[in-house]
Amino acid sequence: MPNRGFSREEYLKLPQEEKYIKLSPSEAERAEELFKRSLKIDLHTHIYGSVIFEWNEEKMNLVHQMGVEGCFEAVPALSEDFSESMNLLGRYLAITEKEPSLMPAYKAKDILKAKEEGKQAVLFQLEPNTFGKNLDNVDIAYGLGIRMALLSFNTRNYIGDGIAERTNIGLSYFGLEIVDRMNKIGMLIDLSHCGIQTSLDAIDYSKDPCVFNHAGARALNPPCKRLREDEELQAIAEKKGLIGISGIPNQLSFDVNQGIEDHLKHINHCVNLVGINYVAIGLDNVFRDQVAGHRKNAASRNFDKSGIQLKGDFLFGLEGPHEWKNIVRGLVSEGYSDEEIQKIIGGNALKIIEKVIG
Repeated sequence: MPNRGFSREEYLKLPQEEKYIKLSPSEAERAEELFKRSLKIDLHTHIYGSVIFEWNEEKMNLVHQMGVEGCFEAVPALSEDFSESMNLLGRYLAITEKEPSLMPAYKAKDILKAKEEGKQAVLFQLEPNTFGKNLDNVDIAYGLGIRMALLSFNTRNYIGDGIAERTNIGLSYFGLEIVDRMNKIGMLIDLSHCGIQTSLDAIDYSKDPCVFNHAGARALNPPCKRLREDEELQAIAEKKGLIGISGIPNQLSFDVNQGIEDHLKHINHCVNLVGINYVAIGLDNVFRDQVAGHRKNAASRNFDKSGIQLKGDFLFGLEGPHEWKNIVRGLVSEGYSDEEIQKIIGGNALKIIEKVIG
C-alpha cells in the first residue's frame, strides 16, 4: 500500500474523489450504477453511536450518505445488563420510527420494501450479549425487536468464552440451550467476538447457519485474535453461514499506514478460501475518530488480550460508514463481476436473513 503520509485531520479535509479508489471513467460509471441499483446490507453498524449515544442532523446526513438499504445496528450495553440493553434499544427504535427516511425492520421483506421506497431499514442486534442466565430473555429481546445476538463478547459469560479470554473453552450447557432457543425463534447467531472453540461449537450445534458479521481473516494479521482462523471461516461456510468483512483500523492490519486496500485483501482471502457465496460486509466502524476512542478505552476493552495493536490513526478510503460507496469501487478495481459484487454487498446477507429470520 502506498504511504500517503496524511494525518487523519488532513484526510478529512480532502475532496471525496481523492479518497476514492482510482478507476477508469468506464469503471467509475459502472461502480456508480452498481451502487445505485444494487441492494446493499451492512451486517454490523454503529450509526447511533458506539457506546456513546449521539444523534443529530449531521449524523443523519452521514447515514444517508452510506447509501445502504439495510443494516444491523448494534445495541452496545457494555454492562451486559439486559434491562439496560432493552432501554437502549427503545431509544434507538424511537429514532428509527421518527426519522422519515429510516424504518425499523424485522424481516427480509422490510429491507426490500425500504429499497423500493428509497428508505433505509434498520434491524437490531445485541453486542455484547445481555441474556444473562435467563433463557426467556431471548424471547423478550425478540419481541422487542432484536433479530441477531452475539453469543459472547471478549470475555467469558454464561454461554461461552470470548476471544480475549485466558482459556479456549467451548459452549456451556446453557450456551447450547441459548442456541436452541435462538434457532427456534428465528434469531441470527453472531460469533464475531467469541472464542475459537465457542465459535466452532456453535457452528456445529446450531441448526441454522451462523455469522461472523464483523470480522476478517487472521491469516492476514496473525497477532489480532479478533480475526478468525481459516478453520473457523471454512466451518461457517460449510454450514452455509456468512463472513462479514469489517472496516476497523488496526484490526485488518498492523501497519502504521492502513486503508481500504486492507479491507479488500480480507474480502479476497475469504472469497478464495470459501467462495463468493459466503462473504459479505459488516463494517463496525463509526462516524467519529474510532482510533482515538480505542486508545482511550484500550484497557477496559481488553485490546491487549485481543492482540489489537493501535499503530494506525485511521483507515484511508473507509474512515466511516459514509464511505461505503468506495467498497463497490474497490470490488470493481479487483475484477469482480457485477453478480459477484451484488452478492458481497447485499445478496448473500439477504439470503441468510430470509433463511434464519424470515
